[in-house]
Amino acid sequence: MEERSGLLRRLLRYPRRHPLRFLLFVVIAQFLVTPTIIVTRAFFVGHAAVLPRDIPGETAPEIQTEGFTCGMHAIHAVYRAYGLDPEVESIRWRLGVDTKALFWLPSSTGALHPDIFMVLKQDGFDVHSIELGLPSSHDDLLAHLETGHALLLLVRRRENDALHWVAAERAPGESYRIVDSLFSEPYLESAEFTDRHVVTALAVTPSGELRISIRDSLAHLSDGSKEPSRFRERMKQLTEE
Repeated sequence: MEERSGLLRRLLRYPRRHPLRFLLFVVIAQFLVTPTIIVTRAFFVGHAAVLPRDIPGETAPEIQTEGFTCGMHAIHAVYRAYGLDPEVESIRWRLGVDTKALFWLPSSTGALHPDIFMVLKQDGFDVHSIELGLPSSHDDLLAHLETGHALLLLVRRRENDALHWVAAERAPGESYRIVDSLFSEPYLESAEFTDRHVVTALAVTPSGELRISIRDSLAHLSDGSKEPSRFRERMKQLTEE
């Protein structure tokens, strides 16, 4: 027992005595542990493997009760509109909303762009990013919605500038309908919202095929990995306005 206690004390003192070595260990662990978790949830969690409907039904909000699950709930709303059961599809686990992107940072949970791309493309959707900050951006969003298909939007909320995922569907005129997990009823937004509050706009359409192989899934993650740089540029643009 004394031997084990002595070993524990030495381990606890190690970060103070060797801070650089400990920091190097943490960095290496990050690069080993996080990919292992991603691969596990991406490739070894079964799901229903049912294709989405060609045309979605009405999108209804799913109310969130946890602060970091807005992306998951937005995707749940889209899945249900396309006739998919998000619970059967294990969306929460496959998105990794409970897994910290940086395991030492509690606030790094939630749905991230690469995971969203991977899960949707595995499940029979195509996803592409609509460029924001252009004079045509609002019209581009409406043009996609005019096809009858959904958008996933990462927005800065007017109330507090907090980042928040929502779904969107077509509405009459030049507005679109926001399906928000913080509200029980959808609401309308206009070009002003697109120009000043939308940070990421992901256009979603059925692809007609399930792409769940390891090779495909890695390609999906690679496609989504381009989005954080677009996100940073857009945030910089909005901050400077």
